[in-house]
Amino acid sequence: MLTRRHLLAGAAAGSAALLLPGTASAARPGTTTEQGWLDWIAAYRQDVSVLIDDGDGRRAARNPDVRRVLASSIKVVHLSAYAESRLDPREQIRVGDWDAHHPFVADGRAHFQALNWLGVPCDDYGIAKDPEQRVPLARLAEAMILFSDNAATDYLRVRLGDPALQRAAARGGWFRPDTRSLGGEVLMLMMPEYAPPPGSPVAVRRAMGDAVARRFVRDPALRAEAFKRWPDMPGTSDAQWPWIKGHGRGSASELFALHRSIAKGLYAPAREILAKPLSDRVPPGASEVLFKGGSLPRTLTIGLSVRWPGGRSGTAAVLLTGVSDQDMQNALPLVDLVLAALSDPARFTALERALR
Repeated sequence: MLTRRHLLAGAAAGSAALLLPGTASAARPGTTTEQGWLDWIAAYRQDVSVLIDDGDGRRAARNPDVRRVLASSIKVVHLSAYAESRLDPREQIRVGDWDAHHPFVADGRAHFQALNWLGVPCDDYGIAKDPEQRVPLARLAEAMILFSDNAATDYLRVRLGDPALQRAAARGGWFRPDTRSLGGEVLMLMMPEYAPPPGSPVAVRRAMGDAVARRFVRDPALRAEAFKRWPDMPGTSDAQWPWIKGHGRGSASELFALHRSIAKGLYAPAREILAKPLSDRVPPGASEVLFKGGSLPRTLTIGLSVRWPGGRSGTAAVLLTGVSDQDMQNALPLVDLVLAALSDPARFTALERALR
């Protein structure tokens, strides 16, 4: 079942982990309904990237090739590489090795909830009380999607390797996705002395984030320092935005391509996991909904497909920038809008009109 926790948490460097206050402006469209999101899209088209195809002859786009912050939507790449790999889903993973990728905070308590889901006793920071406890590898892949667990994402990235992630994404039509360490992003926000100067090339930031993430896994002193430092990390969306806008980016076209390929039959194990979050929101007559979304301050993203018996599938990629803290609380009506557009020609037309 999808909750706001599943959709919004876990991207990296804050998002739902922080209690961002947020106040709605009277001049902004309300987003508590599908119509409200249509009004928002029409009012802020420059902040919208969408590519949508209902699989029945209708297709619409707005800024599909503009690169925007992806947040946790990138995790469909890691899931695809896992699905393609020869890793044994039954392999028993030491929970302490999974925990080692979790910098205590800034994931919307995703790791904490994933451990609770698995019945693993942990402290309030999401660190297992018994690091020797074991869980099947398949559960980490599910936790990455169901709870948007960044630690599971980084663990799988290390196990699979970036070349495997790049190959899996390319097979689905997404070339050279930005698969940097999510934990590294959090650590650099928390401890800026490990980060590059503002405006540094993407490759430099990625390399420095990966380096501090690797050190965090193996260096108890750095882990202790991070634990002391996290209460002082930037705590509002305004304070976090200068950092967030340098996070991993991609386009709606790229995200669409991989989701479309999965919906059409590529990576069946990935499709099975993507079908879990919205299993209670399948439109009438459809067989399943495949979903992974994400959020960071001012950023809301969706990759989604609807599949019908007989082979039809519709896919949408939605990347929004400039989303207020208040609007972030209303993500479910946006998801429902996308589902309706893929399922109902009239609703598709309404979205197409808002995008023009």
